[in-house]
Amino acid sequence: MKKIVFLPVLVALAVLLGLTACVPGWVQPGGGMGSGMMGPGEMMGPGIMGGSMMGGMTGYYSEVPGALSHEDAKAIASNYLSSLNDLELVIDEFEEYSHNFYVSLVEKSTGRGAIEIIIDRYYGSYQPEPQSIMWNGKYGMMGSYQKTQMPVTRQQAMEITQHFLDVVYPGTEADEIVTYYGYYTIMATLEGKHYGMLSVNGYSGAVWYHTWHGMYISEVEEHE
Repeated sequence: MKKIVFLPVLVALAVLLGLTACVPGWVQPGGGMGSGMMGPGEMMGPGIMGGSMMGGMTGYYSEVPGALSHEDAKAIASNYLSSLNDLELVIDEFEEYSHNFYVSLVEKSTGRGAIEIIIDRYYGSYQPEPQSIMWNGKYGMMGSYQKTQMPVTRQQAMEITQHFLDVVYPGTEADEIVTYYGYYTIMATLEGKHYGMLSVNGYSGAVWYHTWHGMYISEVEEHE
């Protein structure tokens, strides 16, 4: 009898955990699920490249190091940039979140976004963000750069973003946008303050919200 009583509870718990692992389903303006739309739970999310990203959750457990200082995070980002041996790239956005530090690299000559990485806030391990791996046509793992112009324009990406925010995060607004090779990353604000960010695929219009950052804390370094 005990097994029969507990079974519905276990099933309900499993369903709840499955729902919390994914970004809410997104329907593109005009109807239909966005082609390639995915949430962290659908691509192993922050663990896409292995165990190092799992450190982003370590802040919730005892006997772990304290959070990195801004100076430490800057040193790690600088070392990563140097390791690329590409004088064309510079650090642009640099922000601290509850799970990790977000760093974006841009091309000096074009001003175009190149790579987005996250640095574990406690252990200092780093790696490219999921969309920077999967959607980046020049610096990611998807092969050679697609020279064809992205059919989704900056304006359309902003409209897709705002529509998504209106449905999923009411009250937030699309703000700054950066064009990468294959996608856009857009900052979101709430009552004029930074709230989070998402990326929009430049070919399909798919939306990928950056849930793995956690809560926004502060700017690490003001970009020009």
